[in-house]
Amino acid sequence: MSIKFDKEKEKLSLKNKGITDDKVIKDLITLKENTPHLLKSKIPCEMYDKINLMCRKYMDRMARFEVDYDFIVDEKSFKNVAICFLECAPFMHSKVINHPVNPYWKVCDYHIDDTVIVKAVDDIKKAREEFFSQSIPLSSNVQIRIGLFYCENKTYICFIWNHMGFDGGGYKAFWTDFCQNYSEYVLYGKSPVNFSTGLRNYDRIYKDMEPDFAKKAKKQLANVSPKDKHILPFENRNKEENVIIVSREVSEGTFSKVIEKAKSVGATVNDVLLSAYINAFGKVTGMRDDEGISVACATDLRRHLKDSTDIGYTNHVSFIHCAIESKGKDIRETLNNVSAKTKELKKDPYIGLHGIPLLNFAYKSMFYIQAEAIVKLFYKNPTLSVSNVGAINTNAFSLANNPPFSAFVAGAAKNKPCAVMTALTINGKLNASMCLRGNENDKELLERFFTEFKKSIESLA
Repeated sequence: MSIKFDKEKEKLSLKNKGITDDKVIKDLITLKENTPHLLKSKIPCEMYDKINLMCRKYMDRMARFEVDYDFIVDEKSFKNVAICFLECAPFMHSKVINHPVNPYWKVCDYHIDDTVIVKAVDDIKKAREEFFSQSIPLSSNVQIRIGLFYCENKTYICFIWNHMGFDGGGYKAFWTDFCQNYSEYVLYGKSPVNFSTGLRNYDRIYKDMEPDFAKKAKKQLANVSPKDKHILPFENRNKEENVIIVSREVSEGTFSKVIEKAKSVGATVNDVLLSAYINAFGKVTGMRDDEGISVACATDLRRHLKDSTDIGYTNHVSFIHCAIESKGKDIRETLNNVSAKTKELKKDPYIGLHGIPLLNFAYKSMFYIQAEAIVKLFYKNPTLSVSNVGAINTNAFSLANNPPFSAFVAGAAKNKPCAVMTALTINGKLNASMCLRGNENDKELLERFFTEFKKSIESLA
C-alpha cells in the first residue's frame, strides 16, 4: 500500500522539528520520498526489541555512552545532523506500545530539543551523573537523549537510549555515521542524510552465510547455560530506583603491557577482562581458589556478517558462558583457565547463535503477552557477566577532524543481584564500569570490587 507524501507538509514538519537549513530539508525530503518505509506511522517491534522489552524486569532498559572532544562542537550543526538521524531511524522518535498481541513503535512528532540537551557546565562530573541517572519511559515521544555539555573548551557528549533500539555495536554504527555526516556537513556543506535505513530483523545475521550453514544455524535451538549460584553480596535484593555507576580506568602505558603479556600466553583482551572480573569477585566474596565459577560474556553476532553496512541500527548480541572448574590461586592462573575455556568455546562455528531460533519461534507463534510469560520461565538473566564494546576507532569517531580524547560506556542499570561489567578501550586506555540500581552500601561494594579489578589488571603488567 502506497503512502501519500505531501512535500509542503513535510517541509513545514521538518522546520517545526528544528532544522535550520533549507538545503538539508530539501535533501531529506528527497530521501524520504525515495525510502517509503520511513513514512510509516507504525513500526513493528522486532525480536530483539521484544527481548529487551521483556528485560524491563531485570534492568532499566537504558544504554549509556559518552564520547569526549577537545573542541567546541557547533550546536546548530549538531542539531541539524541529529534531526536527520532521527528521520532516518523513526523508531527513535516513537513511543513503545506494549500491545498484548504484538508490540510496536508508534512514530511521534518531536522537537530536537526533546532529544538534544545543550549546557555549559562547571562540573562535568555532576552533569554526567545527573544525565546518566535519568530514564526514558516507553511513553516518551523520543527514545534517545543526547547531552551536549561544554566545559573548559571541551565538549562532552553523553547518550542515553532505550536498549530496545540498539546495542553497543548498533551505537558504534550510528555514531560512526553521525560523525561522518557531521564532518561532511560542517567541512563541505554536504547534507547529513547518509544514515542507515536498513532492516532491523534478527535474521539479517544469517544473510552472508553459506546456504547449508545458514540452514543448520537456524536449527540451533538449545542454549544451555551452566548452573551457577555466585552473586555479589549486595545488601539486599530489593528493587531500588537510584542509579549507581562505578568505574575504573587503566592507563594506556599499563594496559599495553597487559595486552602484550596476554598475547605471550595466547590470551585475548576479553580473557583479561573476564579473568580480572573473576579475580576481583573472588577477593570481595572470599571465594576459594579451587572453586568453579561461570561468567557470561556478550558476543556481537555481527561477527557472522561479511558486510554490516546494509543493516539498520539494532541489537545483534548474544551471550556465551565462560565456566571454569577453578578460579586459580592468582590472576595468572585465572587467565590461563579462562583462556583455555574461551578457546574451547570459539571452536563452535555457531557461537552465539544457539537459542535464537527458539526465541523467534516463541514470539512468532504466540501473542506477545503469552510469549513473554513463557520466555521468562526459561530465560536465565546472568547474574555475573562482562560486555566488552571493544576498541574505539578514533578516526571513525572524529567530528570535523577532531578525534575523541576519551570515551565511556555504562550499559543498563541492572536490578540486584545482577552485576554486569561493561568495558571499552580508547587510545589504548581501558575504561570499565558497572551500572546498578542500588544504595550507598551497594556502591561501596562496587568500589571495592573495582579496586580489586584494577589491581588484578595492573598485576599482569
